[in-house]
Amino acid sequence: MELKIQIVSLLYSFIYGYLFFFVICLFDKIKNNSLKYIFSIFIVVLFAILYFIGLLYINNGYLHIYFLFIMVIGYLFNSFLMNRYFTYIKKSKM
Repeated sequence: MELKIQIVSLLYSFIYGYLFFFVICLFDKIKNNSLKYIFSIFIVVLFAILYFIGLLYINNGYLHIYFLFIMVIGYLFNSFLMNRYFTYIKKSKM
């Protein structure tokens, strides 16, 4: 696989993990547990299908383990930024 394709795939994985955090946070606010589980399963399956379709378009569907690691890093990076940002807002309002 060419370097340019790998870099695009890594960026796609990072952004996908970053956006996945927002979607999970939206469904975390649902109070009904059974509805939350149904929506969570549906969204995770939908995101997995969309991820593989994107990889199919970018690099003919090659999935490497480091793409998944980068997706997790994007998720954790967004989690870190959101926790830090909301902590800053809470401190400044006091």
